[in-house]
Amino acid sequence: MTRLFTDSNRPVHLGPYPLERLRRSRTADVAGLPRPEPLAFRRPETPECIVNAMAEYQAMMDAIRDGLVNKAVAECPDDPTERARHLKSFGYFADSAMVGICRLPDDALLEEPWRNPDIDRLANDLKTRQTKTLASGIDTIMADLKESMEAPPSTIAGHTHAVVFLNARPRPIRDGEPGTEWLEGAEDHAACLRASETAVVLANYIRLLGHDAKAHSA
Repeated sequence: MTRLFTDSNRPVHLGPYPLERLRRSRTADVAGLPRPEPLAFRRPETPECIVNAMAEYQAMMDAIRDGLVNKAVAECPDDPTERARHLKSFGYFADSAMVGICRLPDDALLEEPWRNPDIDRLANDLKTRQTKTLASGIDTIMADLKESMEAPPSTIAGHTHAVVFLNARPRPIRDGEPGTEWLEGAEDHAACLRASETAVVLANYIRLLGHDAKAHSA
């Protein structure tokens, strides 16, 4: 697609779209929104679909979405606006289409938290499966993953704000394109994975700074 405007001099925290021109309101009316449903990363009827291959990776993201908080609080800017710019800049660096920061209202909380059913399967695999790669640092990664799996679940009690990442869906597959059978219908899942990566990395970063944070996925 042809670009009509350059963003070479645009501050990173503003992102690729001119969202700063939109009218602001203090709260959004979510009363009429339909009840959300979690994405399912299983397509048993189409085993060739790439969504099935995404399941384990999404389970890993959901397994490490929270963790231990550094007891030593790092120095950060006192200005909340500067902090917000810092967090939003990372989101756009990670290719988020839009990033927003808001208060976390009570009506945004689920009555029952979602739990990825593949986490339990992943936990069993970690106990019984040997790593089949010689990639550098894989032992450390697997150790961190096992530690996260064994940690007791935490709550978001006391969390007052949320950082929201919106990732663009890939374009729909056209009939007859190569790979249609295994790519079709995976647009939502691909966007979910990218947003999950960003949220998990940022939540871990915030915890390293000495503040509690927990990532959430679609």
